[in-house]
Amino acid sequence: MGYIIHYDICALVIYAITGVVFYFKKRIPCNKNKVFGILVGDSALSTVLDILSVFSTGEWGIGLKIFFHTAYYFTHNLIPFLFVIYILFLTDGYKEMSALFKSFLYTPMIVDLLLVITTPATHFIIYVDSQGGYHRGTLQPFTYIVAIYYLIFGIVYAMGNRSMLSRQVVTSITAFISMTVVAVIVQMINKLLLVECFAASVCMLLIMFTLQSQDDMIDQGTKMLNWSSFVNRCSIKYASASDFTLLLIRIPDFKMFMKTFGGRFSNSLLRSFSDYLYNFVNLGDGFYLEDECFALMFPKDSEKVGETYRAIRKKLSENWNIGTVDTLITACFMRIDCPEDVDNADMLVDFIEQFKHREPETERLLHATDINFYDSKRRSEVENAIDKALDNRGFEVYYQPIYSSSRNKIVSCEALVRLKDEKLGFIPPQEFIPIAEENGKILKIGKYVFEEACRFIKKGVGTSLGIEYVQVNLSVVQCMQSDLVEQLLSIMDRYKVDPSSICLEVTETAAVYTPHIMEKNIKTLSDYGVKFALDDYGTGYSNMTYLLSLPFRFIKLEKEIVWECFKSEKAHIAIESTVAMIKKLNMQIVAEGIEDKHQLDTLLGMGCDFIQGYYFSKPVPEKDFIEVLKKNNTQAVTV
Repeated sequence: MGYIIHYDICALVIYAITGVVFYFKKRIPCNKNKVFGILVGDSALSTVLDILSVFSTGEWGIGLKIFFHTAYYFTHNLIPFLFVIYILFLTDGYKEMSALFKSFLYTPMIVDLLLVITTPATHFIIYVDSQGGYHRGTLQPFTYIVAIYYLIFGIVYAMGNRSMLSRQVVTSITAFISMTVVAVIVQMINKLLLVECFAASVCMLLIMFTLQSQDDMIDQGTKMLNWSSFVNRCSIKYASASDFTLLLIRIPDFKMFMKTFGGRFSNSLLRSFSDYLYNFVNLGDGFYLEDECFALMFPKDSEKVGETYRAIRKKLSENWNIGTVDTLITACFMRIDCPEDVDNADMLVDFIEQFKHREPETERLLHATDINFYDSKRRSEVENAIDKALDNRGFEVYYQPIYSSSRNKIVSCEALVRLKDEKLGFIPPQEFIPIAEENGKILKIGKYVFEEACRFIKKGVGTSLGIEYVQVNLSVVQCMQSDLVEQLLSIMDRYKVDPSSICLEVTETAAVYTPHIMEKNIKTLSDYGVKFALDDYGTGYSNMTYLLSLPFRFIKLEKEIVWECFKSEKAHIAIESTVAMIKKLNMQIVAEGIEDKHQLDTLLGMGCDFIQGYYFSKPVPEKDFIEVLKKNNTQAVTV
């Protein structure tokens, strides 16, 4: 009776390929990878023992033949059990097992292995007669029953936790089970055709190139698990109702390092910092979330979170060495207890994105409850409110007066868009405008505001009360349009508005991001008589080149900058010098954010030409603005 071992030999070749790729490619030594390594090693050893069992003859000795057969059954019967363990680690389910679950998991395998180990004496599974003939024992079918049990166990568990498994994982599990069942049936029908080990080897190769693919899991710069791996891990945690705590760490000065020391140094710094973080967590619990942000995952209520924070803070108080350079690193920290603080993976992603882009706060460990979380549901509601307002002309334009120090009256105003939704109520501009800029709706909003300003000018009521021009904001997105000039001239022509009645406000950000387009648009519109103001001057993008090259008539001092001069003598001197410099450039200055008499007198004393702020009026609807003009411009404004 000759066994057909060709498939076993093919299986050894496949295991060799799998082993080389898996063991020689650097992998994170997390439990999932460790179990897979054990699974591959056990399966390969099972194949070797299967071949040795076939070639063991009477010359080898009956004892050695019994050993090979027993060892083969021991290793081979472990395969479906280890595969179930692997599935549990894929879903983080291994840590959450109840005593009853463990009994269902371990008991059949313990019984199976005990029967195998004792079979040389009991002959329950297999036995070898005195002539060296191989025979199956009375309980040998039990091993197939146990294998089928674990295959069913894996199916039931996977289907019960399908929300935690990707389609790729489900496909791989299905393929493993299907191929195993087919191979067992074939080998039961034809006992001489050894195909079970071959089927197992193909399954291992499939898993290795799908579920075990490292390129999709690792950030190549830091060698930590990446953003995608983090989201998947957290989704599994939420789906399995597992509590966990995250410590987020962000390096806000990274862009400064990039500019100062270059990319190579900065990337080395990130790698060095990520290596240091692995002192506090297992390699499978550290993540790089892009934008110089890291996440460390801990069990719920672990004291190690606080200890880790204090240790990192202490380390960052010392110089950090990269090559020949010593530098100090500052970091922002936040603790998130899940699911108490954030109860699902989508909200967690939104929360982390806000942490990554919020103003750095490096003095303390923030908790999730310390920041105003803006979730995706709210964003979606605001987006719907914007769409509804655009469809139904639901936006309203408010006007804020601008006082002229030389004329001693209100001579201008700024048109500001407001949004009030039936469901959400008043939505502040600082909330809906960034969203509109991101999704492109700001173009329609900007056009609407400009048309409303032209309609207001055409009515002539404001002009009769002293309004000489209306200031309208241009967003960054609008400034990037090559046909901006044609659009605005067309609207002004439609409402018969003289271009000199319009002053367009351009932020410093827009001027920096689109200098060539801006220069062309501003100069063309200026030739037609449109005035231009540089808005939010002093917010961090100041560039003397475009201040000198573009024909700005007005420079608007950002209110935060204005307020700072009342807190610091140095800031007062700096703003006073800025005002003097701008006036020498033959530009006029508008001071924003003036709220009381002291502020008004101070800015007028510095030589500011125009004043805007709550001292004269907050932004109000058109009807109320007309009343403000009637009250103030029928007589000289008292300052």
